[in-house]
Amino acid sequence: MKTMSLNSVELTNQLRPGMSYAEVEAILGKPRSSQMVNDQWIARWNLQEMWKGYVPYDMVFNPADQTLISWSENTQAFEQKQEQLQLIANELEKQAPTATTPEGGGTTSAPSFENDEALMNYFTGEYYSFTAVGGGQTGGTERKLTLCANGKYSSSSESGYSGDSGTAGAWGTASQGGASGTWRITGNKNTGTIVTTNNSGKSTTYKYETCGNGCIYLGNIKFAYAGKAECW
Repeated sequence: MKTMSLNSVELTNQLRPGMSYAEVEAILGKPRSSQMVNDQWIARWNLQEMWKGYVPYDMVFNPADQTLISWSENTQAFEQKQEQLQLIANELEKQAPTATTPEGGGTTSAPSFENDEALMNYFTGEYYSFTAVGGGQTGGTERKLTLCANGKYSSSSESGYSGDSGTAGAWGTASQGGASGTWRITGNKNTGTIVTTNNSGKSTTYKYETCGNGCIYLGNIKFAYAGKAECW
């Protein structure tokens, strides 16, 4: 569960050469796998990195005394995994029916109200959401939302899930999505309504509620403020 938390890659900042395996495990939790390679003991953890997803990190230990020698991101393994997930995503896209319910608890109705430009300026920015899973599975969903003061928005999401790794019943699934268009808002700095209209003309209504310290719920999805919006 430690490695599945948001931006768990930062846990590597606590590592030091010479640490015992038990000390590393206390920081990172149980590894996903371990093996002997050229007289070195290599244990692998999948660490979550914001905007990137789950990244495999290999920790090299001295097999004689089980002390940490070095650690690094396994770029090759990450790229191979991304290729596998993309293949799965392509197949799912071919098979997936057209969605009839907006993601995150929004509704397809578009209420009539006058846009509050002051609120639009207040909520302008980039927002990030990450949802992880457990219970014998690994993976999660990352979402990025950009709200611009000029009334434009863009959103993207990427999901990847797998389970039963190393068994005959191993499985994996992945998907990607995105949209852009215009948005408007009414309410106050704590609660209200946001309506997005994509470039195809489809409108979706979300109830929003702030949860303090840059946190906001859009429908039932919790987002965190991630910085100034890069608008176009």
